[in-house]
Amino acid sequence: MTEVNRSENPLVAPNPNRPLDRLEESLKIMDQHAAELAAAESDIRESLRKRDREYKDERLHSVPRPRKHMR
Repeated sequence: MTEVNRSENPLVAPNPNRPLDRLEESLKIMDQHAAELAAAESDIRESLRKRDREYKDERLHSVPRPRKHMR
């Protein structure tokens, strides 16, 4: 599981079977792409808020106004 780069120094690839190695690799990737992850997360949050707002408007405010307060 070693690779040799152009300077002839062996690079040891992390063992994907070890949970800590996978976690460390995931954290490195997240650190490298922190801005993109934050943007994606905010986009997802906004879309979920919009979907929730549309659902509530459709379900909770669907009664026509004249019938709303009639008894």
